[in-house]
Amino acid sequence: WTPTPGMLTIDNVQVQLIDTPPINPDYVEPEFIDLLRRADLLLIVIDMYGNVLDQLDQTADFLARHAIAPLHRHAEIEADRRIHFVPVLVVANKCNEAADDEDYAVLVELVGDDWPIVPLSAMTGRHVERFKQAIFDQLGIMRIYARPPGREPDYSKPFVLERGSTVEAFAAAVHHDFVEQLRSARVWGHGVYDGQMVSRDHVLHDGDLVELRI
Repeated sequence: WTPTPGMLTIDNVQVQLIDTPPINPDYVEPEFIDLLRRADLLLIVIDMYGNVLDQLDQTADFLARHAIAPLHRHAEIEADRRIHFVPVLVVANKCNEAADDEDYAVLVELVGDDWPIVPLSAMTGRHVERFKQAIFDQLGIMRIYARPPGREPDYSKPFVLERGSTVEAFAAAVHHDFVEQLRSARVWGHGVYDGQMVSRDHVLHDGDLVELRI
């Protein structure tokens, strides 16, 4: 009956998950609403053995009553009052076997583009890798690895940045002194040849390896 935190590792990125109590429209703790508004991503867990469309409608109504809206619907909603837009991912739980996957496919057709949705079986672990990748994608993050001059990179400890971040943003994440004192940067990864010299405003991609010199 209280929020329970846990950790989930997604490709060397540590993501904190908070399992909240079920939504109860009759009584809501103020701290619960504050938690939803501050989250980087809301996972709406629905029961595939129940009425899934009703579950989605009731959850959407609950969020709307508390001025919370899915980020992907930002263009559809006129913000005539203060609304908190939060990324949302629907988790279709109890996809325990192949027959349940067929029901999931039907649900995707019914929902269309209204909700981003991913299947999962919390009981058996089916689709867990797909579930983790969906979280990673919805968070809009990427992993960047540091290559200290003359040393091997540590691929177990990536720097986690917003997707589309630049070399300058990476330098700031490493240490604030690097931003002012940065003399050069070399990148191994997407769209460059190995060890290519790049500027501060070079846009990085997930998995890039960066060497900074000050």
